Amino acid sequence: MTVELPARGVRVGGITVVPGEARAVAIPLPGRDATSAERAVPAWVVVGARPGPRVSVVAGLRGTEVTAARAAGRLAARLDPAALSGSVVVVPIFRPGGRLTGRPRPGPALPFPGDAGGSRAARDAFTLFSDVVVGAQALVVLDGPARGRRGLLVARASPRDPRARRLAGQSGAGVVIDRTPRPGTLAAAAADAQVVVVELSAAFDGGDPTAAEPMAGAARTLLGALGLLIEPPVEPPRAPGGPGPIRARRTLRVRAPGPGFLEPVAVPGSVVRARGTIARIEPLLPGPPVPVVAPAVGLVVDAAPAGPVRSGDVVFTLVTSTVAATRAVAAAPQAGQAGRAGPDGKTRLGWVEIVALPGLGIDRLKAKIDTGARTSALHVTRMRTVDTSAGPHRRPILEITVPGGGRGRRSIVVRATVRGFAMVKDTSGRIERRPVIETTLKLGPLHRRITVTLTNRGDMLYPMLVGRTALGPSLVVDPSRRFLLGRQN
Repeated sequence: MTVELPARGVRVGGITVVPGEARAVAIPLPGRDATSAERAVPAWVVVGARPGPRVSVVAGLRGTEVTAARAAGRLAARLDPAALSGSVVVVPIFRPGGRLTGRPRPGPALPFPGDAGGSRAARDAFTLFSDVVVGAQALVVLDGPARGRRGLLVARASPRDPRARRLAGQSGAGVVIDRTPRPGTLAAAAADAQVVVVELSAAFDGGDPTAAEPMAGAARTLLGALGLLIEPPVEPPRAPGGPGPIRARRTLRVRAPGPGFLEPVAVPGSVVRARGTIARIEPLLPGPPVPVVAPAVGLVVDAAPAGPVRSGDVVFTLVTSTVAATRAVAAAPQAGQAGRAGPDGKTRLGWVEIVALPGLGIDRLKAKIDTGARTSALHVTRMRTVDTSAGPHRRPILEITVPGGGRGRRSIVVRATVRGFAMVKDTSGRIERRPVIETTLKLGPLHRRITVTLTNRGDMLYPMLVGRTALGPSLVVDPSRRFLLGRQN
């Protein structure tokens, strides 16, 4: 007979959170007024009703990562104690005195794991490390590029920890970089304490609130892979030798050859050839534009926005040491061609494109890109309620039959949890109450979690409609073209 041990409470900031409870706590820093919210680090603690591992999710190590902090907050809001086996501690701003907590500029990086008898920074590091990292089985660090830069969702893990490398590959990030963390950083100190560490880098750090969704979804996927979610998202198994994340051991920085105004040609997700032009710099004085060339074959994972640059500024980051990226170059168009970046650095889409819905097992589906529609819609031929989810919300679980994505392909039967219902007016003016689910959309370089309404679109030409809320700010739709991203994803 198997005996299940009872769930245990978690103590953070001097407060014990009991099983089945989620609450905000404040971690007081030594030598500071613990009653002041500005002088303590806020955290959200969720303890499941069932026993399981403890995982910490932290963001804002510099105190300036807007997208990472948003993603941490959204992840915390979606964690239900009744649906957890274990506990999660979420800290959206891990840097005391960061820009998001009042100070215009954070001080030097904290020296982890810290020292209880050292300087103020060392004492702060010791307190945070003891409360958040010590006792955790895994640590997820949410990071981001410099403000204004765009990039792919990237996972990083130490090459010396096979558990971390395996988890990073399960996060849903398109690129996994095997990188040993620098000594003195939070990731290095946690790894030395035998904690599994995975770092996620945001796709964009700026004012766009939708940019946080892919990172929040990837963090939740990691919680499912660690066994915390009682009902983890159902992802189709990859076929042996099938496509997976691109793995790399190093990155290559491309710097501006001179001062001027940057005009990017490549965007994150573009594959570039050696000596290919990936940007141009308009010089300050009259003269021809100066090309910025890729020093090697690679995949663009990070790019600076259009605008002024100084000589030596990092304008692109490439993944170069990967066989997968080299193979991709042979099949992919050059950066700057149709479906890639235009002069404004945005990716062009046609009004019809091929999309994939990995969470539903659909790898190829024709979709109409409709900026006139706010929500996205998916054609289902059959749906029925088969169960309800656990927890206080008791959401319906539907068994739905979706098209296979092409002629001769069998329909796919999957289960999805209803997130809500929406009243939608169709093209004929009829108002229909539709169930809404959440799934992953893959559209060219775009890979994000979106909400989709379910309906019968059998009388429509295309089985899926992608609305404007599913599109990010880096995409532009050309209404005169189709399949600018190619006929295969």
